[in-house]
Amino acid sequence: MRLATTASFVIVALAALLDACSIFRPDDTAKLSEADRVWIGTCVKQLAGEPAPSEAVKQRYCTCMHEQFDDNKPVTQTEMERLYPPMHRACNREAGWK
Repeated sequence: MRLATTASFVIVALAALLDACSIFRPDDTAKLSEADRVWIGTCVKQLAGEPAPSEAVKQRYCTCMHEQFDDNKPVTQTEMERLYPPMHRACNREAGWK
């Protein structure tokens, strides 16, 4: 009985963690300012020549990069990748870029 309870707890905890880690849900776009949308759009355009599984992956990657950085610091996606390689790799994983 105790094992079943522990397994149930682990499953619920993992589901909650995955939901909390979701970086791009439709309701998230409503929270973005126009400047945020422009930055993300520019980032996606800069990735035009990059091989990605889909445009949605590029969108998720750019959204992740934007969310990880301070809004008060105007930097490009390329500058962010060079300045913060761990963040770049983490956003690649979160976006599903392989």
